Amino acid sequence: MKILVINPFGIGDVIFSTPLIRALRESYPDCFVGYVCNKRAYEVLSSDPNLSKVFVYEKDEYRKAWEHSKLKCLKMIFVFLEEIKRERFDIAIDLSLGYQYSLICKFLGIKQRIGFNYRDRGKFLTKKIDIDGFSEKHVIEYYRDTLRLLGVDPERFSRSPKVHIKDQDIAWAGEFLKTSGVKDGDLLIGIIPGCGASWGADANHRRWDRDGFAKVCDGMAERYGAKVVLLGDRNEVGICEEIQGMLKHKAIMSCGRTNLRNFLGLINRCRLIVTNDGGPLHMAVGLGISTISIFGPVDEKIYGPYPPSPNHIVISKTEMKCRPCYRKFKHNVCKERPCLKNIGPEEVLKAVECLLSKSGKKAAAQ
Repeated sequence: MKILVINPFGIGDVIFSTPLIRALRESYPDCFVGYVCNKRAYEVLSSDPNLSKVFVYEKDEYRKAWEHSKLKCLKMIFVFLEEIKRERFDIAIDLSLGYQYSLICKFLGIKQRIGFNYRDRGKFLTKKIDIDGFSEKHVIEYYRDTLRLLGVDPERFSRSPKVHIKDQDIAWAGEFLKTSGVKDGDLLIGIIPGCGASWGADANHRRWDRDGFAKVCDGMAERYGAKVVLLGDRNEVGICEEIQGMLKHKAIMSCGRTNLRNFLGLINRCRLIVTNDGGPLHMAVGLGISTISIFGPVDEKIYGPYPPSPNHIVISKTEMKCRPCYRKFKHNVCKERPCLKNIGPEEVLKAVECLLSKSGKKAAAQ
């Protein structure tokens, strides 16, 4: 049997699907499991041993090709579809919430097509779950529900997301940190003040203030002797440089100097990650690293670390009736952002103290 999973969304959403992938592999050990994702998500999935093959579909590349040459774009699409058709998939699990991918799967001869009937867009699915958005439970649980359409009980399997790291990523991080003055035994804490790429222009509305991150960095250095590494992609260099300029105790600057696999390697070396919500948070969770995450517009019950764990502390203003203002894929942009501005550095530092105390007790017990 061959199963194709389709998820065109960002890295966080793809990581949310890893419990589903693992459940498929455990339910059908000899099954060929393929996955369609975008280029950035490919870097996260490429080392997953539960996947047989990962197909990259990058919309932006096809759009650029179309603008340059419609014939070239059509050839690219044909090659991509032929690559999938060649595998002769029996089942497609479409997590896209649209109709386009299930229509393509029907055209490619995939007989069983299961997924979500969101806004009546599941007309080309053979089995579907009616939803009006992700609103009642965590996204991981929605994805796991598709197993029921295969006659598989999701309760038999772990809910925990998992990100796999390569030896070369670990080696690269070790060398980078060594040249940055980090020794074995140093307390290394990662700060990710961006929030990943998927929100685009709205990203600023979900980021905690840079001054807050700076005060947390200095507080961790002064109270715990921590070495801090600033993490982010090349689009977030300005944010990290601004924070670096505020610091009394300079951080290690890795922002913009890593590819995504290097980024994973550095996260994997940290005792703790402090971050906004977004894909990087879920990379850390998937790697088993303790996290402190700051949530403003987004509901942590749906998009936060999962399953709930004492190793992952979410800081949010749950008492505010106006939040979450991102509901069912719609964001009512609030310029004032009281849900983020009312979070103080000391609140974050208390969470740091809590997690470091737990990890210290665990190390002492060992």
